Amino acid sequence: MTAITMGDNVNNNDASNYEEALEKTGNGPYNMLLASTCSLILLALGMDLFGFSLVVTAACDLQLTVSQMAILTSLPFIGILLVSYIWGYISDTRGRRFSLVLCMQVSFVLSTLCSICPTWHILGLVKFISVCFSCAANSASYTLVGESCNMKNRSKYMLLMTCLLLLSPAAAGVVTYPILKLKFESAMWFGVMFTPWRLLIIVLALPSGIGALAICFFHESPIFLANSGREEEALDVLRSIYAINHRKSKEEYEVKTLKVKDQCLKKQSLVRAIYEQSAPLFRPPLLWRTLQLFYIVAVVYITNNSFLVWLAHVMNLVRLAMERSATGNICELISHDKIHNANHPQNSTAPRVCVGNIEDNVVLALVISQTIFAILNFALSYLSHRRKAVLTSILCLSALSGSLLNLTPEAISSVFFFMIFTCTCLCMGILASFFVDLYPPSYRGMVACLSIMVGRGSSFVGINIVGNLLFNHCQLMFYMWSLLVLSSAVLAWFLPPEKVKIKPSTV
Repeated sequence: MTAITMGDNVNNNDASNYEEALEKTGNGPYNMLLASTCSLILLALGMDLFGFSLVVTAACDLQLTVSQMAILTSLPFIGILLVSYIWGYISDTRGRRFSLVLCMQVSFVLSTLCSICPTWHILGLVKFISVCFSCAANSASYTLVGESCNMKNRSKYMLLMTCLLLLSPAAAGVVTYPILKLKFESAMWFGVMFTPWRLLIIVLALPSGIGALAICFFHESPIFLANSGREEEALDVLRSIYAINHRKSKEEYEVKTLKVKDQCLKKQSLVRAIYEQSAPLFRPPLLWRTLQLFYIVAVVYITNNSFLVWLAHVMNLVRLAMERSATGNICELISHDKIHNANHPQNSTAPRVCVGNIEDNVVLALVISQTIFAILNFALSYLSHRRKAVLTSILCLSALSGSLLNLTPEAISSVFFFMIFTCTCLCMGILASFFVDLYPPSYRGMVACLSIMVGRGSSFVGINIVGNLLFNHCQLMFYMWSLLVLSSAVLAWFLPPEKVKIKPSTV
């Protein structure tokens, strides 16, 4: 490792490595405000993604068929798959803050423009482009907070940020419910009528606009600046964080020089640059760790996101079962519902019956389940020093619940275990902290974006798999899925122990 010093006439032996320098900035208002702002950005991202599915449900004047609804709701996942790789490169070469400012500002403008789209084709196109920008926020926000907070508080902040991400579906449901209850129409142009669902699009986009404005008041990641050859800027950012946290002058900051890994920036094509940025992740010594974490990420997202989509339907089945006096667990109720509706197949090409709002039980299910998970995630933030144990325990609990779901004889307990089965969402913040701690700073943005790409890609595949197996091989599916989750718990057990002090800047 080559030492890069900052300042004149300073002995290299007095230089501090990055973690030591960051530790001396302390933990205070700057870190709290930065974590709060990035939490708002994650909340905005979740509300935008999940809220769009509610918008599509209520867009009666577009006269959408079931197949057209499926296309619209799946477009955000396709956008994430296509551009996450590029955003990882931008984050590692142009900066974490740069990525957040750009993506949130453009996403806010495009999301707002969705409210005036005259047809579902244009709505889908604008939303697709919007998500291509907003998806950068997921990884860049975690990376920026992780590199701006000391190791003692890093995991705790990331878990707290995940609380807001987990609350986003519930927040979207709470915002959606009263707006779609409104009754108004206002003519605009080209026959477009401004109705409640168009107002809802604007309201759901507001958190993105606020987050885009707020992030402008914070610094770039110091370690990114240092590794990009901007050593004086990096040290000045550390001084500023110290001054804000301790309410002292910048001159009192003790660190005068930094010891970081020397980075050689080469002029090369975009494709070659992206390859050079990502290839080390899939070569020793990082290969095993990358495969290990990506597998866990895939299982976490495919389990939570895929089944969360069907939560409202499951809750509706319980209500119908009570009305028909049917008994049994979720799988038995699904089988009962399938037999009951065997003579009433739906035509996927015909316009659906649209009521322009969402059912009360859907909002209730979202609010209760996601609020509980957010509270649990908040509680887990106090166990950030036992990340591996917490991660393994959550995955084991999810696997156990998937099996117990089939064994319980009645509906309420079955739904309870179904909700616990989706608790893998509690692992997202923990995994984000591992990506910050276990990888060199120059690759963190890329690996974080690739992890989101893996997670969203697995969700896209999982939603389609679950939609088929849930209604044809329900019990077998839950048993096999439980084994899948258990396999990720086994891999999680082989993550580094907490007592090992990781120094990313020297990897």
